[in-house]
Amino acid sequence: MSKPQPAALYIAIAFSLGLAACGKGSKDPAEPPPPTLKAAPPSTTADAPEASFADEADTRQATDAKAAAFNLADGPDVCFRAIAKHFGADTKVSEITSFFSVGKEIDAGDTQPAGEMTTCTVDYQDPQDSRKLLRSRLDLESGEFSAPSPVEITVAGGNAADFKLEDYVIPLSKVDAAALTSVMEAQKSKLSGVYSRYVWSGVRLSAPGPFSNTHTLRLDLDGRLASNDIKEGGYASVSIDGKKITANHLMP
Repeated sequence: MSKPQPAALYIAIAFSLGLAACGKGSKDPAEPPPPTLKAAPPSTTADAPEASFADEADTRQATDAKAAAFNLADGPDVCFRAIAKHFGADTKVSEITSFFSVGKEIDAGDTQPAGEMTTCTVDYQDPQDSRKLLRSRLDLESGEFSAPSPVEITVAGGNAADFKLEDYVIPLSKVDAAALTSVMEAQKSKLSGVYSRYVWSGVRLSAPGPFSNTHTLRLDLDGRLASNDIKEGGYASVSIDGKKITANHLMP
């Protein structure tokens, strides 16, 4: 009996990762429950309101500073750098997902400035047990990653005994998401002829799948079509060195 190829097993793996991470489909499958808010104690002095306003200003400035640190303007690899800093450049990763706000000009319901990072998650090999995957999400307010949670892997369409997680992870140091800047710049003239305005809304690392036997980078785009102002999106798959487009679906 021949050994199943990694690509043949991927569909079941991707399906199980999605189910393990969320209950309903969403742009960010690893979205955690909202934080618990605690009421502040009542003020006991006459100058408490002034102190409260000062505290709010300090908090707002700190939040703005952190938001500015996680922005597409700092490079398409902003999430990847945060992961490398926290987990180490040689961490073996399966998938990385980073999304960015598209702004009100593209989506009237988007309340955040265009380019602000809204999601940064990583699925990586458990350093204590190489057979397992863990997932962590960057808290954009604190700048810290969440405690890792296990990702259940289920294999279908092949012999589960033949599955090796090692075929689906890669050292983060081998991925050059920073080089995507050149790819993005090279697409400007073509995209400007189709979209009246557009933004890059996602930068991801995808695990091997039915269309690729290797890891690939992915650039997501959202924009407004110049012909009729319809909101449209697309994506491009790029080699992990960030230089070569392997599948271009940026145009409608």
